[in-house]
Amino acid sequence: MSVSTIGKLKYITDEAGKREEVIVPFKIWKHITEELGVLREKQQILFGLQQACREVKLQEEGRLPEQNLDDFLNEL
Repeated sequence: MSVSTIGKLKYITDEAGKREEVIVPFKIWKHITEELGVLREKQQILFGLQQACREVKLQEEGRLPEQNLDDFLNEL
């Protein structure tokens, strides 16, 4: 096992030179995890919109009952 550095990242490799682990400076790690949080929020919003579009289509086809405004607001 050995450690090599490329830029600010350090790689731990096995005997064959295959990368097995990465050491990332904390500042970069913090930025990555913050961006991941933002992307997860966006993904949840998009999944919600996708589900809503499916439900509207099913309502238009008559396969799902339409919801009145009071029921909709109570779900929130």
